Amino acid sequence: MEVEFHTGLAEPLDHAARLLRKALRAGGRVCVASPHWEALSRQLWVSEPGEFMAHARPGVATAAWRRSALWLLPTFDTAVDGSPRPPVWVNLGADEPSRFDGCERLIELVARADEDVAAGRRRWRAYKAQGWEPVLRYDGR
Repeated sequence: MEVEFHTGLAEPLDHAARLLRKALRAGGRVCVASPHWEALSRQLWVSEPGEFMAHARPGVATAAWRRSALWLLPTFDTAVDGSPRPPVWVNLGADEPSRFDGCERLIELVARADEDVAAGRRRWRAYKAQGWEPVLRYDGR
């Protein structure tokens, strides 16, 4: 599994929206976990004029999860009717996943705030302890 970090983000929701737009345009399927999933859902309506990114979010029908290329969840451990998760996972401030079933690539988005940096460092160490070699792909500082 590939684990990459994008750190020093001044506007994590904007960065996430750009990243998700790029993935969807390339035909990717993505699962995003964030305690701020509702704000991200709103951001997906306004991030680029005239371009809405369709997504499944808590409370939608089971069929929507199966059809959607973009999932928004409060945590990676949130139950979703048994549908297999998309292969690319984006962590936007949620706790690290406890299981990685179906994950091929995990992207950690880390804001500039001290508590976010500290949490990102804990996750980096946790991934290394599991035998993965995280890489820094973007540093917004």
